[in-house]
Amino acid sequence: MTEQLHTTANTRSAISPEHLARLLQISQRLSSTLRLDDLLSLVMDVATELTHTETASILLVDRSTGHLHFAASTRGEVPRDIVVPLDSSIAGWVVRHGRSLILDDVQTDERFYANVDEDLEFVTRSMLAVPLVTSQGAIGALEVINKEDDKDYTGQDVALMEALASQSAVAIVNAHLFSQSDLIAEIMHELKTPLMAISAASELLTRPEIPQEKHGELLGMIKKESNRLSKMTKDFLDFSRLESGRMRLAREAVAIAQIIEEVVSISQAQAAARGIEISLNLAPDLPTSEGTTAVIGDADRLKQVLLNLVSNAVKYNVANGRIAISATCQENEVQIAVADTGPGIEAEDIEHLFERFYRIPGSESAEGSGLGLSVAQKIVEEHNGRITVASTVGEGTAFTIYLPVTAV
Repeated sequence: MTEQLHTTANTRSAISPEHLARLLQISQRLSSTLRLDDLLSLVMDVATELTHTETASILLVDRSTGHLHFAASTRGEVPRDIVVPLDSSIAGWVVRHGRSLILDDVQTDERFYANVDEDLEFVTRSMLAVPLVTSQGAIGALEVINKEDDKDYTGQDVALMEALASQSAVAIVNAHLFSQSDLIAEIMHELKTPLMAISAASELLTRPEIPQEKHGELLGMIKKESNRLSKMTKDFLDFSRLESGRMRLAREAVAIAQIIEEVVSISQAQAAARGIEISLNLAPDLPTSEGTTAVIGDADRLKQVLLNLVSNAVKYNVANGRIAISATCQENEVQIAVADTGPGIEAEDIEHLFERFYRIPGSESAEGSGLGLSVAQKIVEEHNGRITVASTVGEGTAFTIYLPVTAV
């Protein structure tokens, strides 16, 4: 194995005028890109371009656990439950020491964390890893992997990557701050409506001219809006934890049929109040918690997702409508569908459904946090699954959850 440590300026090559011009150009784009996913994608594209390398990855430190997690990778979808320890990984060494590292033969290095290669059926041969450092310390590492034609990484590559990493680290912190401030502003805006309703009802209750028979109505409004605030707060916390990677999900075999049946049982009263019938069609071969194959995940969080979908199907359905819930197992994945007979959703609205606080025009007064579907999507993605929606105006809407089935 050949290992090179780059710690002083004289081990780096000077950056060529062409590359310097490219870095300046990228700097402007980095500073103006405030969506974190777009920013990380841009950094990886530029890293592979500048170093003529096969793939790139960005790992960030989770401050709540002290470990690294994959924030982005060009190697494909990295399983979200992969945690890379700081103490026994290449990226961890780079973050801890704040120094760049070239490995010409990664497979023989005792710090190599092979789990990712195994999950992605990928072979890491060579690597250049540089720390992402801010004034508050290292926040993660940027890696480029497998230089083209199996060439060695050079001092020029180190200089380029360190320059890019320096710009990127600041941009990543700014994107995080923007996301948080943006979310807080949106949360405050959403909280304003129920708080104003509670304040107005409370004020009216103190006025002697308000008839006694109106007191029950006002108290009912206060209770309703208080419950709404409680749900909104829970959704805000869930979304924030999912967004930051601080939510830790259980990883155990779950009984899909049991989860669905519990959701239907909980939802029956809400549906009956609107005369809505719920039908259930569960395939007999659905994975259980005790079989040889299973859906691995968090039963409570999956129940939360389904409760949200069924609750929406009741809320936005027509009176005396129907909800059909089905689950099948096909091609190593479970498909769970929740279909309603509501008014349907226009095509231009479907693409925005999973955006936080988005509401379909005409439904702005509906109760809820505006985060339910965003939270549901993130939970499903944490299970390495996906959620889709199809709708026909005047006929209804169907949401489908796809969850991978694995051998246990």
